Amino acid sequence: MGDIRLAGTFAKYWQEAHGIFADYLMCPIPITKERLNERGFNQVTEMLKVAKVPYQQLLKRPKNHLPQAQKTKQERLASHQPFQLMVDPSIIEKKKILLVDDVYTTGQTLFHAADCLLPYFPGKIRTFSLARTTN
Repeated sequence: MGDIRLAGTFAKYWQEAHGIFADYLMCPIPITKERLNERGFNQVTEMLKVAKVPYQQLLKRPKNHLPQAQKTKQERLASHQPFQLMVDPSIIEKKKILLVDDVYTTGQTLFHAADCLLPYFPGKIRTFSLARTTN
């Protein structure tokens, strides 16, 4: 699980990222409704809110999958597209988008998020994560 009280701990990192990528739409990686109900919050959006960093939820994750942290590296790399666009595609066209997540392990989650957006012709897609695992 997680502790929402820790959200402020990372505020300066989110603010720095926002400063560096000020001309980008910041898009947090979504979690499913089931995961939201279990946890009670989306850790990335809560950290962005506490840091007072604007963001736009462009994607949704409709199906509940095994959490990435519970998968092996091979299972993560073999995963299927979990995301769907949830906004009018014109919002994305020619825009710079920064996909943000808390932890980067294999990069598969961010890859799928970018892959979901690419058909709608974003100007550029970059990613930002607070941490990277070593597996």
